Parts: sequence; C-alpha cells; structure tokens
Amino acid sequence: MSRILPLLLSLILVTLNAAAEVKRYHLELEATPAAVFPYLGRFGAVEIHAYSSGVRAEALWLDSFSKNGSAAVTVVNPLARMYVDVPVAEIAPILQKLAGSAGALERGLTPERGPAARGKVSGINATRHRLVYGPAGWIDYWTTDAIPENAQLRRISEELVRGISPGTATVAHKIRGTPVHVELNFRRFPKTTLLKVKQLSFAVKAEDEQDALTLGRVYMRAPFLEKLLD
Repeated sequence: MSRILPLLLSLILVTLNAAAEVKRYHLELEATPAAVFPYLGRFGAVEIHAYSSGVRAEALWLDSFSKNGSAAVTVVNPLARMYVDVPVAEIAPILQKLAGSAGALERGLTPERGPAARGKVSGINATRHRLVYGPAGWIDYWTTDAIPENAQLRRISEELVRGISPGTATVAHKIRGTPVHVELNFRRFPKTTLLKVKQLSFAVKAEDEQDALTLGRVYMRAPFLEKLLD
C-alpha cells in the first residue's frame, strides 16, 4: 500500500499538468496599415499568425517571427536568404524613422476610453473598446478572450502602435485580450479596417507551429535591418 500511494499521486500530478497545458491554436489575422499610413505601403497587406508559443508575420517580401518571451523579432528576406534579429524595443524608433514628418500628426494624438460593448467578430466572442479622439473621430478596437492572451503578439503590437502614436499606445496598454478587429472612423478614413480576423483554429499540429517560429536552413545574418529593406 505504501508503494501504491506515491504511484497514484504521481499519476494524478501528471494528469493535472497535462490538463493545465495551454491548448494549441492558430489565429490568422490580416493587417493593412498602408490604408492609413502610406509610408508603410512597401509592406503591402500583412498576414499575422498567432500561436500559443509565439507569433509570425508575412508581408509582401519580408517574413518575421518571435517566440514568447523573446527580446527580439527575427526578420527574414526569403528571396535573399538573409535575416536579422531586431530587438522589440527598437520597433517604435524604426517606425518613427520610416514615418519621418509624415507621422507628425498621429504622434501628437491621445484618445480617451469610450464605452465598451460585447459582441462577435466573425463568430468569435469579442469586446469592442472605443478609443475616442473627438466628436467625429474614433477607433473601434475589438479583443477576444476565446484564446489565452498572446503575450508576444501583445508586446509587439504595442511597440508598433507606440511607433505611430505613443498616446494611443499608452491608453491601449490597459485593454486586455487578443486583438481580432481594428476599425478607424475619421473624416478622412470612414470605416477603414486596419486589422481583421481571417480564421481561428484549434486543429494545429505541433510541427507546423514549430516550423512557423523557426528560421529555415541556409540563411545568412544580415549586418543591418536596412540591408533587408534595400
């Protein structure tokens, strides 16, 4: 009996640990930042793939990925077979450099939090958070709790927003959940979608997730990010 009890306890612990593991998922999003920010037009539409262990983005001619907890994003040029690791903390300064004087207006804006509302986005339970910039300007920022909050997606997204509008990033930082839809409503950009969900799936293979977040073979490290952007 004394030997059976420790064995039973071990089996119970293994079962509990297995149940506590994060369920795999694959959230597919599409971002179109060039619809509002022309200086980002070189990247075209960006396909975003969020997984339980990290996030991947695929643009017109650049790919990138970053695992949970990583301090950097690996940016890849598949055609040139080159890559560079960009610290997450440098994303905002890089965007500000790309924008130059064209991003001056957005950098000076700070919204107020409007009312939140429950709803659905493409059949996914979500919450709308309204960021109000004035009587005729707001952003509807939809998030979901259908999956665990993706820490790396959130961290990178915040730095991207900070590079465009630091005031907006400060307010958005307090909003919890995973983004699934972002729509602008301004005089110049009525009902303009910046981010939309394409699909949420829980049928994802471990090897597919691993491949999406791993650098392929025969890639050379580029000395600078600008080398990939040439």
